[in-house]
Amino acid sequence: MQLHKYLPLASDRMGTLWALASIKDACIIEYGPAGTTHYGIEGFMNLNSELRASLYTTHMDENNIVMGDSERLTETIKEVDSVYKPPYIFVVASSISSIIGTDIDSICEDLQQAVKAKLIPFTGGGFRGDYTYGIREVLTILAKYVVKAPAARQEKSFNIIGSNADCYNFAADLRELEAVMQGAFGYRLNTVFTANSSIKSIEEAAGAELNIVLRAEGIAAAELLKEKYQMSYIVGAPYGFNGTNSWIKRIEEVLNTKANEIFMAQQMDKARKLLMRFKHATFSYRGFEGLLAGNYDFIADIYPFITSELSINISRAFVNHNLKDKGYRQLPEAFSDRLLVNGSEEAKEALLSEIKPDIIFGDGVLLEMSANTPLKLQVSNPNLHHIQIYDLTPFMGFNGATYIIEILLNQIKQKQKQLKNGF
Repeated sequence: MQLHKYLPLASDRMGTLWALASIKDACIIEYGPAGTTHYGIEGFMNLNSELRASLYTTHMDENNIVMGDSERLTETIKEVDSVYKPPYIFVVASSISSIIGTDIDSICEDLQQAVKAKLIPFTGGGFRGDYTYGIREVLTILAKYVVKAPAARQEKSFNIIGSNADCYNFAADLRELEAVMQGAFGYRLNTVFTANSSIKSIEEAAGAELNIVLRAEGIAAAELLKEKYQMSYIVGAPYGFNGTNSWIKRIEEVLNTKANEIFMAQQMDKARKLLMRFKHATFSYRGFEGLLAGNYDFIADIYPFITSELSINISRAFVNHNLKDKGYRQLPEAFSDRLLVNGSEEAKEALLSEIKPDIIFGDGVLLEMSANTPLKLQVSNPNLHHIQIYDLTPFMGFNGATYIIEILLNQIKQKQKQLKNGF
């Protein structure tokens, strides 16, 4: 058992709520005490996301728990259905209702004929795995039960699968992905699974030509959409100049078309100038020693940009969830044994003391632990203090690479005297 000064790993229940809560017109009923739902909403606000769904709780008292009485859930579903008339009601088990063995699946099945809304149960309750399990389940179920057959294919349109509220800086990254796809291919964004989306737009997702899957949790959803609606997809997020260029080339192959040559030439010319400026600023220094933290997909996608283009050596990387399957993304074999997967706070503090990094690309907790590290950039959740309002500061794409370099150049300029070995 781990002791936590900061935050324990979020459960599948939290992942479910995070993925659903940013969908406009989604209707969520959590079967559990009001306090746990309130805690879930508070956690959602720390993700710098807006609660767009309607979230209800049945509340539970001692009698419900001891006697196993689920009448409150039945009555709440009926009331929400008759008063608000949502097309879908997502029924989410809390930890307590899961512990006492409430059969959410059977309740929804028995009640389905009595209500107009389609009832979609989520029964994990926090015991199936970490938050990534809940997000995977939501993305897959949306693809299976909410997406409808399209009246016609919308030409030059694409969906994004796997941009969720738990993804740090997701709003700015979405704007950048739109800009890159517009500039390179003239494509417009159709639907997002699920950040800042809506039930209606998810229903219409099958009208797009292409699905862009940003995280492994979205692959099962993309496979379902490919099988059911013949939708092509690619997997991976664009970080760095070369990484974004390679990402665009993969899309060229899928779409069987060439990206706009003028747009690409402009971006790569800017890249050469910025990288030369960064290398000039760090010329007298022999190399940064850095740490990187985030979910595995993010680490694997941004790692080449940091190490190859910025020439920063990443000594260790902290994966902020359990890792059962690395999927399609593979870090260099020599680096794979330097991953700390869901490490304890004690283990992280020990590594910080041992490595004494010059720079950290990390989450809010890791940055809080590393008071003596000269250069720090928050790139992942959990978030403790950082408020994000402006959505034109991406980490992905060409502009994201530019923005990261700008942050680092400013920090280097401000803290040159504090850096080791040459500044």
